[in-house]
Amino acid sequence: MSQMPATTALRAPRRPAVTRPDLRVVTGSTRVAAPPRRLPFVLFCSGLLAVGLLALLFINMSLAQGAYQLHDLQSRSVVLSQDEQQLREELAVLESPAHLSRAAQEVGMVPGTVPAFLDVSERTVVGEAKPAPTPTATPSGSAGTAGSAGTATGSASEPAKAPTGTETAGGN
Repeated sequence: MSQMPATTALRAPRRPAVTRPDLRVVTGSTRVAAPPRRLPFVLFCSGLLAVGLLALLFINMSLAQGAYQLHDLQSRSVVLSQDEQQLREELAVLESPAHLSRAAQEVGMVPGTVPAFLDVSERTVVGEAKPAPTPTATPSGSAGTAGSAGTATGSASEPAKAPTGTETAGGN
């Protein structure tokens, strides 16, 4: 059998030769493609930064204004608390038994005597009612000049009647 030589058996196909473009000198008159412009991007970023800073400034000013309002309200609350405390102290003085007794004497009231009690279920009077003593002149003038000398209906033209011990509940 005849054999073929090994050198002729597998040959790679030839590739066509790559041709390179001719090099030429570039002068200033010939324009080449310009790189992408950066100015719009820089302006966008600067604008975004400015808007963010303005937003932060607005938020900071709002918080500062709120802090001033909070301080004013806290100061007002302290003043109102002090006023309330002062009014409570005045009320405690006005509600004291000594002051009430003095005010009652100024309008012509006298201390009560031994009271009598009514027993409604049995229709009896327990104890003996005694009339109150006649009021004496007070340091502020005569009794009953304070403007409350009217009856329970509020008539100032009629003098008030002092209760007497002769009236009883069993007189029906």
